[in-house]
Amino acid sequence: MTKQSLFPYYAETLRSVRGVEVLDVDGAAMLHFNDVEDNYAQKLKYPCRIDAIIMAVCVRGEVSFSAHMNDYTLKANQFFISSASIFQFHSLADSEFYMLAFNSEFLSNMNVDIRSIVHIVSQLRNNAYIANLNDKSMGGVSRFFDTLLAEHAPKDKSEYMELSLRHLFCAMIYRICDAVLGDDANMPTVGVKERSSEYFEKLMNLLSEHYKEQRNVEFYAEKMHISSKHLSRVIRNFTGKSVHQWIDEFVALEIKNLLKYSNMSIQQISYHLNFPNPSFMGQYFKRITGLTPGEYKKS
Repeated sequence: MTKQSLFPYYAETLRSVRGVEVLDVDGAAMLHFNDVEDNYAQKLKYPCRIDAIIMAVCVRGEVSFSAHMNDYTLKANQFFISSASIFQFHSLADSEFYMLAFNSEFLSNMNVDIRSIVHIVSQLRNNAYIANLNDKSMGGVSRFFDTLLAEHAPKDKSEYMELSLRHLFCAMIYRICDAVLGDDANMPTVGVKERSSEYFEKLMNLLSEHYKEQRNVEFYAEKMHISSKHLSRVIRNFTGKSVHQWIDEFVALEIKNLLKYSNMSIQQISYHLNFPNPSFMGQYFKRITGLTPGEYKKS
């Protein structure tokens, strides 16, 4: 079976950036970012689709990014976990941090006991958790990451090393959950807390599923069994943006992702996303971003 990367378009870019180390197996990946220089960081500034659970631990400095259209800043000795579809770095200079990403198929194939992280996984969609780690937990997690890097260099591609890496990824998930969900852990939530967030979360979930075919408010309101007027009012009051704006931004992020990290032509992207023609997609994209698809691809 061919190994499926979590970020098929993004992986090549990551491996070309000085200061980034990548280890990956089918359905999971670990990344180490260490003092990425600005000129290399520019390669990572574009949104990328990563349909996975993401765990990140900041060792030094701070890193800012967006996950599923929400902005976060992770500081030293902090842990982050979220389910992301569109991920984008904003700033990562003068920092060191680790990321571990894995999808549900990886958990199932490796028989990971999902009960160990059900407290947070069940609420991850469009939400995130950030926890402060004490020095002991931080040291243990960092050493685990360092061991993975030292013992499983990318050149080690034997079957046994691949199996070893997969099981160590599982152990890393358990180790992080122990550090964060242990008796002494204090995990405040970051992001939406009001009841209105339920509508926003449902909207984002539905967008993730139907954005290629459906871009009208009435469709999503009907799926949520409420009127489009009520949905529009709740989302605008809660986020400051209209439902139309969220739909447009979601689609525009996907176009950006495909323009930068796929080999698809502008025409192929327009058909993939069910636009009538490339010209229509170009007008749509320029209205939202101020650039044509060609201009963005060259930027």
